[in-house]
Amino acid sequence: MILVLAILATTVAALSVARPWEDVPPTMRRGQAPAEARSVSIDFGIVTDPETDWSAIDERLDRVGANMVVLGAGRVEFTAFDWSSHPDAAAEPGTDHIARAARALQETEDGAQRDFALLVDAYVPNWIAADPSIAGAEESGYRSTYQASAYQLARGEVGDRLVEYVVALGERYLPAQIAITELFLDHTAGRQDLQLFQEMTGAEDWPRAPDGTVENNADVLRWRAEVITGLLRRMRAGLDEVRDGEGAAIELAMDVRVDWEDDPAAGALASGHDYDVLLRAADRLVVWAYPFDRHSPAEIEGITSALRAAGEDMSRFTMSVGLWAQTSVDDEAISPDTLVRSVRAARTNGITSVNVTPVSLMDDALWRALARAWNPATG
Repeated sequence: MILVLAILATTVAALSVARPWEDVPPTMRRGQAPAEARSVSIDFGIVTDPETDWSAIDERLDRVGANMVVLGAGRVEFTAFDWSSHPDAAAEPGTDHIARAARALQETEDGAQRDFALLVDAYVPNWIAADPSIAGAEESGYRSTYQASAYQLARGEVGDRLVEYVVALGERYLPAQIAITELFLDHTAGRQDLQLFQEMTGAEDWPRAPDGTVENNADVLRWRAEVITGLLRRMRAGLDEVRDGEGAAIELAMDVRVDWEDDPAAGALASGHDYDVLLRAADRLVVWAYPFDRHSPAEIEGITSALRAAGEDMSRFTMSVGLWAQTSVDDEAISPDTLVRSVRAARTNGITSVNVTPVSLMDDALWRALARAWNPATG
């Protein structure tokens, strides 16, 4: 009896220290998605900062009427939690930053549950620094410092690990959405990429200009989109198996660039972002409707108009309004007036999902502006 009591006391003491139930991530998906999604993206750096005041962010989200939160989930080489398959990638071993954020933000002030999206960054700069052979490359010898090659995404370890990470996030958190960002194919002329191009298209060589350089013709652009789509299909298939099929309800989204000049409804084809091709695997595209210093809110409405005129299913698009004022300056934000007009322009022509990114650029004036645009009663 004494031995039993001693064991019980030891067990209780261990539980009180470890508090394992606090380490169990909350389920992030609710049964019914909102008819109108108003989401705000929270940078990975803020998600993983132990000093982040989550109650203050929660109050801000309530004030603007945000019913969805996009949490930066990091990269395969730098994660916001302990990934058992790759423990060395954890930003802070022993801490689940995503679960911490979700617990703080999961309910609005009126008791409604917020939806969560987890954003996976496809860049692999540390991996490339350690093994330059995996990088996207040109025939000239140039290698990207951030982007993996087409071959790596389709047949290599980088693509495999991206799929593994998406599935791990789905299994651990069961979010409403997992979105992929920074997934471009700008440099695809490496030796292994040529082998992949030959295999997938039957061509003997790259199409070439008269001077012998690789020509990015329609065949190459389509191939790039097919490579990305193939990776998305693998992610989708993996999610469908999560938790005995519960993962099928997780929406797979992808951030995409915009062709502002020629054909906004087609996508940024040179990057592999052919919208119609990507939508064969992705459930949703998150369109980078970033004003920067050269695009007006009227141009954002031009994108939604073009998508609708092209016959696209508008329910499968999110318009994301970026706060960066310039492409080359990370800490300078657009004006509050531009934010209001851009957010309103984004929700036109049948678009019901609008995102604002990132929280790190939101000051008091921008929060007030977003409240005016989304929740006038509090703005």
